[in-house]
Amino acid sequence: MRLHIKTKGFRLHLLLPTRLVLSRLGLAITLRACRRYVTLTPQKRSEVLRLLGGLRRQCRGLTLVDIRTQDGEEIRLSL
Repeated sequence: MRLHIKTKGFRLHLLLPTRLVLSRLGLAITLRACRRYVTLTPQKRSEVLRLLGGLRRQCRGLTLVDIRTQDGEEIRLSL
C-alpha cells in the first residue's frame, strides 16, 4: 500500500505493508476511529477482512483515495 502526501514545503512517500493494514489489527484501529459512524458485528468483521483480502489480490495498484486541493496539495492512497 502506498501513501503519497505532497504540500508546498513537504513531501512524504510511504510504502506500508498491505498485510499489516488489511489485518484484524488494522480493521480494529479503523473501527475504533470511526466508531461514531460505523458498527460491525464480529461476523461482518470477518467478512470484511475476507473481501479486502480478495480485493488486494485482484486490484493491485487501485487508487483508494485521491485528493487534490486548489493550493496544489495532494494526498493519494493506493493498493
